[in-house]
Amino acid sequence: MTTTLVIGGPRNGAARHARSLLSAHPQVTHLVTHDGPGTEESPDGWRLVQTRELSRSILGSRHPVLVDDLTDWLRGTLDGEDLWDDPASARGLVQDRLDELAVAASAVPFDVVVLTTEPSWSLPPADPRDAFLVDLLAHANERVSTVSGQVHAIVAGRVLDLTGAPTAGR
Repeated sequence: MTTTLVIGGPRNGAARHARSLLSAHPQVTHLVTHDGPGTEESPDGWRLVQTRELSRSILGSRHPVLVDDLTDWLRGTLDGEDLWDDPASARGLVQDRLDELAVAASAVPFDVVVLTTEPSWSLPPADPRDAFLVDLLAHANERVSTVSGQVHAIVAGRVLDLTGAPTAGR
């Protein structure tokens, strides 16, 4: 079993591709990390779980998991813990939760697909909060990428398999 990171921009097919990776499974746990609409796209037989407790939800599932998505999860975590104005605490909490996510995704005997957006593909944010979110998201994407057996980037509606690509290194 493997973890696959699917990276894309808004409305470019990344969510559709992430779902397609699990389409052969009759049962999937779809972890929705945002409040509100947007869950109507899940196929029949998929169990929707609205949560920000990714690690616990992955470990508690008995079926493949789609995490939808890291960007909303980060935003919700910062909102829920009221950490927008405390970058050091936010980074520490996010790092701890990313470490937990990495362990959980590696420990389960089924596929995990993590959907995210790539912040470097958009215009630089003018708002300091958005800039902070972009920095955290870039870190989160890199962290999840390190434990993913596969990494797919969706660009212009095309799937690019980055699995064997060299890392940029830091």
